Amino acid sequence: MAADTELVEAVDAALRDGAARARGHLACRVGCTHCCLGPFNIAALEAARLVRGLAALTLRHPGTASASIERASGQWEQMIAAFPGDPITGVLTDDETARAVFFARFEDVLCPALDPASGSCQVYRWRPLACRTYGLPVRYGSEVLEPCPFNFRAVPLVVVAAATVEPDADDREGSLQGLARKAGVMGETVVAAVLGAAAG
Repeated sequence: MAADTELVEAVDAALRDGAARARGHLACRVGCTHCCLGPFNIAALEAARLVRGLAALTLRHPGTASASIERASGQWEQMIAAFPGDPITGVLTDDETARAVFFARFEDVLCPALDPASGSCQVYRWRPLACRTYGLPVRYGSEVLEPCPFNFRAVPLVVVAAATVEPDADDREGSLQGLARKAGVMGETVVAAVLGAAAG
């Protein structure tokens, strides 16, 4: 947990620095939810982070937590028959083709952690790294992921390049996942499976 917290803090710090260098060319804000559509794979450590977040939310705002759990449970019931993996544990198969078919089938479904009325993430502090890093151009080794299409409208490429971030240059995430596998914590899952499990 401590190492995961350090990873999240390092990633967030890198992204804050990138946002500052973006010089106001970011459209990201509460209520802009086009990036909150469809299931995606999250690591076991991220699932554990979400569980901790849901527990904290339940203590502070039980009604909000209950609504998130209800949304997730409903989604999971719709997804489970098509889920490419173990429907009991919620662990995804390693078959990338089967995953792609599943993700495409539910690509228009809002994340259950999102409050549809306000457009705000109810587990924002504990959200997965994929959610944290989306928006800016992000470098992973030799690969650079493109920024959100709503960001950097009609600006020179040099501005985009200057805002590129490398949030995990030392691959802390990979090291953590390796430790988790050694400890028997394995498998990727989806947000609906994690939050929906709290209903039962």
